[in-house]
Amino acid sequence: MAADLQPLAPARRSEEVFERLRSRILSGAFHPGEQLPTERELAVALAVNRSSVREAVKRLEFLELVEVRHGQGTFVRELGESSALQLVETLLRDPRTVSRDLMTQLLEFRRHATLHLVELAARNRTPEHVARGRELMAQEDAAGGDPQRALELDIAMNGLLGEASGNLLYQIVGNLFTKLVRRLGPLYYNAERDHRRSHETHRRLLAALEAGDAEAAVGIVRVMLDYSEAKILEAIDRLEAQGLIGPDATGQLP
Repeated sequence: MAADLQPLAPARRSEEVFERLRSRILSGAFHPGEQLPTERELAVALAVNRSSVREAVKRLEFLELVEVRHGQGTFVRELGESSALQLVETLLRDPRTVSRDLMTQLLEFRRHATLHLVELAARNRTPEHVARGRELMAQEDAAGGDPQRALELDIAMNGLLGEASGNLLYQIVGNLFTKLVRRLGPLYYNAERDHRRSHETHRRLLAALEAGDAEAAVGIVRVMLDYSEAKILEAIDRLEAQGLIGPDATGQLP
């Protein structure tokens, strides 16, 4: 299995070893339960020193993608055994691991977490949170339909909602989704996006938060998620049909 790994350039060797092995694990080239080539075999195949391989394996172990069994070797773990939230973002870094099924699962998880986060934010928000929300709305109004500015403002609003929830764990999960929103931005924040519809939705959401109306806030966000999920999945279907994602894809997501 080590024979088909190509030597790496001198720069960023440990990082590249990590990315190469991670990609092969997530794409299924290395199967759950399979033993990785030895440290020496990987170093020879990739033309790096053993310390670079050792550091890369430590990072894989941190993500709970592999299990190091002393005296036996390093073995690939089932993805479902990992508790590392970073793995979610990692799955989206490689277009070969992105699929409609993965995105459907991700959006389903985001929906449940986001709805409860918004409910908590409506109950626990402070006047300061509301004031900052008004500032963001004013900036959104001034930005017009610029997609990049809309993305940045939406990320800022997501961060504000997480903080307003008053729950550290939901805030951390919200930060994860903020990273994903930034990464998936071009799939939704583009010239085709209905800016006026989005701005009106945000205005209504802020009013519900200001009133402390959790039920209304959740209802508004549910409709918002329905719309964004449909658009994102349409884009995923298009990318899949073009061969830009899936097992045989190369490069990065557009």
